[in-house]
Amino acid sequence: MNNKLDPHKIKETIEEILSLLERNFKFSYVEKLSYENIYEMMQDLFLLFKSFEKYVKECGLLTIKRYIPLLDLLIKVDDNKAHAIEYEKQLKYAYKMGARISLEHYMVYREWDEPEKEKFFEPRYNILVGYMHYLQELECNPNFHTLIFNAPSGYGKTYPKKISEAWSFGIDNKGAILSLCSNDDVVKAGSRTVIDEIKSQAFGEVFPSMKYDEEDKNYFLKETDEKWKLRTAKLQYSYYAKTTQANVVGSRASKSIHIDDLYPDYKEAMNKELNSYYYNKSITVWEKRFVQHLIPNVCITGTLWASGDYIDLKIQQLKREHKFKKHPKYPYTLVSEDESCAIIQVPALDYVTNKSTCPELKSTKDLLKEKANMEPYLWETNFQQRPTNPESLSFSYDKLRCYEKLPKSDLIGSYAVIDATRKSGKDYFAMPIFSKVENDKTFDYYLKDALFTRTATKDMYNDIVEKIIENHIVMLVIESNVTSELKQNVEKLLEEKGVYYCEIYEKYNTIPKATRIENEKHIIKKKLVFPQRGMYGINTHLGKFMENLTSYNATGINSNDDAPDSCALFGSEIVEENMQTQEAIPLQGIREFM
Repeated sequence: MNNKLDPHKIKETIEEILSLLERNFKFSYVEKLSYENIYEMMQDLFLLFKSFEKYVKECGLLTIKRYIPLLDLLIKVDDNKAHAIEYEKQLKYAYKMGARISLEHYMVYREWDEPEKEKFFEPRYNILVGYMHYLQELECNPNFHTLIFNAPSGYGKTYPKKISEAWSFGIDNKGAILSLCSNDDVVKAGSRTVIDEIKSQAFGEVFPSMKYDEEDKNYFLKETDEKWKLRTAKLQYSYYAKTTQANVVGSRASKSIHIDDLYPDYKEAMNKELNSYYYNKSITVWEKRFVQHLIPNVCITGTLWASGDYIDLKIQQLKREHKFKKHPKYPYTLVSEDESCAIIQVPALDYVTNKSTCPELKSTKDLLKEKANMEPYLWETNFQQRPTNPESLSFSYDKLRCYEKLPKSDLIGSYAVIDATRKSGKDYFAMPIFSKVENDKTFDYYLKDALFTRTATKDMYNDIVEKIIENHIVMLVIESNVTSELKQNVEKLLEEKGVYYCEIYEKYNTIPKATRIENEKHIIKKKLVFPQRGMYGINTHLGKFMENLTSYNATGINSNDDAPDSCALFGSEIVEENMQTQEAIPLQGIREFM
């Protein structure tokens, strides 16, 4: 084939065949090719790619963007078993080509021929795909410099970084990496993981110029777990594996610096002096071990243990220096506006759905069981990656008055407030309902029911009316700066049902939520009484309400704060406005009035 001598013609031919096949599967395309014709064209395409594969970047991009999606489609739609075998062979080849420029494709390819082994990447794909992307950016994008990745223990923080380090030597085998960890065994095991990956068959197939040969005694000029050197290295060593207590003077990295798990447990992470020591050493010593005159490429991995631990301090530093936005594609990922750094924090339970983010590792049921047996602040930090101190959880169960059984009251009727939403989405429609009970010549309010849902207010009218009737609500305060139509609509529906005992008031609020919650914190703790932990299922309205209330973080790290805010509204508008002693109204009189 003369085209072998002209890469431009090979590429043009590949693109022509791809375009023809892609058009064939468009709905509007009438003259469909037979699967036999497609099969013949795919065999030609395979040969063309083989002739073009030495042009690594161009071949890799064509493979990832067009060749692999086409093969995936054909495997789904073509029932011919012989064709399927051929397409699977081509797909593996395509992933090998893609793996030369894509870490994500390398992660898939390296596990391709190991069906008997438990795969690492596949079950974790949804939570690691963003991590893979930015590990690749750390190696390939000169404008990207800092990556922080947090996840619960066992979700895959250290191992992907080690595989990415091996992959990075396939991209550039001249540079050096510095790896740091508090545990000597762990950091040296990580170094050995990189060596073993470089020696692996998959690595040699993807990067044939780096294929390891046992007979080649000079492949590694030095090979120990603490430090090793490839013969292509330009610096003193290719890899340094050091503990955080070790002297790193003399070590020099040019590819990346990896700082991994600095704490064995939460006790050390709550040591403020140790945290300050790690942070100061990081910015004055560890990160200075990068080649001079270049911004250091730093990857920090680990599990958050406490508010103010080393990782939390580094995140605070990045947020002072950069403005961040949510990544449109990768979940749990913040990227700086200048795209020079990223923060990925994977929770055990999704912040919105409360479902396991990786059910292949741990089911929602198992995680909820763990949560039930753990201190709230530790769960929030260690599993949800939201740094929390015990004192910052203003309304954790140990700080609230709780009841095992709702007491009877001589007062008839219940009291409620509504913190409404404009439309369904991020915020909750919150309607806590309290029973007023006399205790030692004063009155307390017991949470007995609630509406707590991400449903638009306009769709809640009938539910509100049902709750008013079910709980015999005699006073309802609505925060009216969200929707002015709510009071009129509820009153109209109540009138249609012949219910006149519920007094409804509107309250226009100008105080910020956090301020109102702080102002009413003492009332919430002193005058409101809540069902004890576990009385209601996590997916019930009351269960969700209590989850939202007890996980409220006074430092401001909250996905929303609608439960504590509605309790603050109840405190200011009902408790504090209704402090005077009330006499019990006979039930018979109420019924006669009705």
